[in-house]
Amino acid sequence: MKRVSNRTLFVFFAILGLMFSGFVTTKTVEAAGGDYSIKPEASSDEVNIDNGTYVIQGDPGQQVELKIGVINKSSKTRRFVINANTAYTTDSGQPGYDFTKVKDPSLKIQTRDAITPNHIIASVKGGQEMVITTSLTIPKKNFKGYIMGGFNVKPYKEKAKGTVSANGTLIRNKFSYSLPIQIHQKSSDNQQPKYSINAVRPALVTNTGSQRAGVKANVHNSANGFISGLSAKATVTKKDDKSFKINESQTGQAIAPTSNYNYSISWGKKPMKAGNYHLKMIYKTNDGIKSWTLNKDFTITNAQAAKYNKLAGIKPNYMWLYILLGILLLAIILGLGIYLGRRNNNKNSDGNTPNKPTRRRRR
Repeated sequence: MKRVSNRTLFVFFAILGLMFSGFVTTKTVEAAGGDYSIKPEASSDEVNIDNGTYVIQGDPGQQVELKIGVINKSSKTRRFVINANTAYTTDSGQPGYDFTKVKDPSLKIQTRDAITPNHIIASVKGGQEMVITTSLTIPKKNFKGYIMGGFNVKPYKEKAKGTVSANGTLIRNKFSYSLPIQIHQKSSDNQQPKYSINAVRPALVTNTGSQRAGVKANVHNSANGFISGLSAKATVTKKDDKSFKINESQTGQAIAPTSNYNYSISWGKKPMKAGNYHLKMIYKTNDGIKSWTLNKDFTITNAQAAKYNKLAGIKPNYMWLYILLGILLLAIILGLGIYLGRRNNNKNSDGNTPNKPTRRRRR
């Protein structure tokens, strides 16, 4: 009986030691260079150039000129495409100007529609600069705050250049540059941003160069207010587990007016589990004077947790199953040992009963 129990315990603890977790990592590389540059050129009095941004203040319906300088640093003539676009917010929390079609439920005025022409293809000789002039009409419809957009410039129908990174990966680079535009009506008031969380969904997110399971919170600015340089702190808690907490912080956030973006929150090395969660986000200005607190409940299902754990390279944790099977196996062996021991004892008792004395017959 003792021998059987020792062997069982050895197998039981050996099984517990078989479970290990692995992670799949990927490397990302940022590109640099481009052999050309752009800059804002002096325009009309209503246009102020502030740190590379066109800041326009005028009356509704007023027309102003905007000039872009495109500098070709290569030795041959090149063609460039210039698009005037409406601003959106990239998932890194910065205004973007490279989409010709921008949609948002709160977006009422497209900056792209206020600029003529909003699509230009220009040939620039090698080593020279070309100044391109466009006309912007301040929208007649009254609005508070700012509407934003920008000029996006990139080579026209050029093949992406290939470079090889340190680890031997081929990277194809196609560069574009942007110049922001801010438009404000003189007769209108300023407007503060209005932030909210539309939804929180499980996703695969990048954390320190690796793909991890996590969530993406879709943060929305529904107003024409704009503040740059915000700090953001996100805290995720689990409703039935007080010990669970994940924090994610970012700096330099700048959410464009009437736009939304996905704020990524990584689970790190923790496996994602199904359950009911709560997200609290706090945005603060650099001086700490203004702040916004956002809250959102969300749910992660078993199927979603399994999907993103697998994509992140996290193997399912069957430790609980191994422990349960080990306990059951040990209980069965112990029970069988006790049963067999009692049965043997009963047999021995029956076999060792002394015989009754017999009397000899006298002859």
